[in-house]
Amino acid sequence: MSGNHVVYGFLRPYAAAILPNDELLIVHYEDNPPPQEILDQGATTIPVSARYQKWSKRLLWESTRLPSVILSERADVVLTVSGALTPRCPVPQAVLCQNPWCYRPVVHRDWKERIKARLQRVGYRKAFEKADLMIYISGHLRDLYRQDNLGRGEAPSEIAYVGLNDDTYAAAQQHADLPRDPYSILSVSAMASWKGAHTLVEAVSILRKRDIPAILRLVGPWPHPEYEQRIRRQIQSLGLDEAVEILGRVSDEELHRQYAINQVYALPSHCESYGIPAAEAMAFGTPVVSTTCCAIAEICAEAGEFGPVENPNWTADALQKLLCDQNRWNELSAAAKQKAATLNWQTCYQPLLKLSQLATSN
Repeated sequence: MSGNHVVYGFLRPYAAAILPNDELLIVHYEDNPPPQEILDQGATTIPVSARYQKWSKRLLWESTRLPSVILSERADVVLTVSGALTPRCPVPQAVLCQNPWCYRPVVHRDWKERIKARLQRVGYRKAFEKADLMIYISGHLRDLYRQDNLGRGEAPSEIAYVGLNDDTYAAAQQHADLPRDPYSILSVSAMASWKGAHTLVEAVSILRKRDIPAILRLVGPWPHPEYEQRIRRQIQSLGLDEAVEILGRVSDEELHRQYAINQVYALPSHCESYGIPAAEAMAFGTPVVSTTCCAIAEICAEAGEFGPVENPNWTADALQKLLCDQNRWNELSAAAKQKAATLNWQTCYQPLLKLSQLATSN
């Protein structure tokens, strides 16, 4: 879902800016067409069978079929959104970089994932050196590419932050007067083990031992059932059944309400290239607690507290500041709204206009 949000979020204002004077052709999986809004602006499409969604099959299709498509459609420039170069591309190529997964060994669960990560890093390295333009969704992500490629030549690059949708801003205004639940903490993500739900549960236990009646709400799917069971056992063993709510997937309307009624958004994650839920929470004036090892510290900056990963004591201390110090909360809430206002798509898409410069130079 976040991939669609990013790619089509950028393409909506970009299409409006270049069409109809230029052309925009979108190659997409047949079961995942572009939003009608982009098609109504004049973009055209080439659907590709969903059987190529597995990365190895996609690579084969890109290597053998895509170059001829590029030539037959007389494209002047290609934007690939995988973080790596399209093989044998006959025209200038820009690369949108969104995924830091291969650079964070702590999130690789077995030898298969380690091999996949190694192959992915090889692809990213070629892009880092040879792309005509690299577009990173955070400075943190660009730093990860750079750290893995020390001493190598670097392609020209831009930072393009991910924008917030108009309905997020509208919901924030609609819910502006909702009261906050006292001592409430919200975490929104796909709850993989590296997202740190276990750290938050332990931090809530620490807070309760300090006579702070913190409550934690976990929103989002659990991609690995064994981790969900681990968290449920942790909650039970710490006697937190009344303090931690596992809400799973919720509607957009309910998600917006959760951003509005909780005092703090928290995600003590090992690996985030951006942190879309954290940015969304800021639009509601909800301060953020996260780690310094992921992009959330960059994106949310003055709107939160950021510290070490896998550290329940630090996390509890940071949460306590925002749950118990109203002046500090007011300060960061105001900073959150101010920062969120800058993350609109009309501003964030601007680096993509360099694609037209690449097309002109071809």
